[in-house]
Amino acid sequence: MTRLLAALLAATLAVACGGRSRTVAPPPAPPPPSPPAPAPQVDAGALRADALALRAAGDLEGARAKLELALTAAPSDALRLDVADLLVADGGDLDRAGVLVADVRNRDADVRFDVLSARVAELRGDDAAAADAYARAVARAEDADVRLRRASALERLGRTGDAARELERVRALRPDDVSVQERLAEAYEADGRIGDAEAAWVTAAAATPVRAAGYERLARFYERVGRRDAAERAESRARAITRQGERALRPLLPSKR
Repeated sequence: MTRLLAALLAATLAVACGGRSRTVAPPPAPPPPSPPAPAPQVDAGALRADALALRAAGDLEGARAKLELALTAAPSDALRLDVADLLVADGGDLDRAGVLVADVRNRDADVRFDVLSARVAELRGDDAAAADAYARAVARAEDADVRLRRASALERLGRTGDAARELERVRALRPDDVSVQERLAEAYEADGRIGDAEAAWVTAAAATPVRAAGYERLARFYERVGRRDAAERAESRARAITRQGERALRPLLPSKR
């Protein structure tokens, strides 16, 4: 009996010890996360080409969206100037345009830096800064349109002599442009150069001999300077051109035959 109890006790202890020695295996580790997909490559050159095509088609908003995307992907001076040019062209965010122009690194590489600096200043009402920037632009690359803009800024500043000199350079570039001749006549007159103004007004009127408007403007000039006889002659010439044009436009009477 005693041996039986000892055997049972030994078996019970063995079972208890065996139960305590067993351990639970940990769950398997989760698999590592998949690496993120690579970002799609942005072709800034293709975006810029698309933007230029959209701008040529008149879609300034679409062009700007393309250029902004290209600028974010691959910042460059050319793209900064492209975006600024669009903003100036549509009268958009001048502050943004100014920041982009100011961020240009190599300011000698592209004459647009000076032209856009001038345009931003002009649109902000700073004609002195605009005139200086336009001067830098034409010193680097001759351009009649830029000189015309500089002449306008100089006129607003009251610098009529400087404006006349700019317009003389434009006249040399565009000798057949009557509007330039008339602007030069106005600049001479504002600067008190009456003889030069008269010559310019006469040249402008003679450049379009079949249009009365040139001689009417010449007549108004003569009236401003108190030369009534000359004003009447110019007015008579304008009336004669008008009558001649009316006769040319008069319909022919039907034939009686």
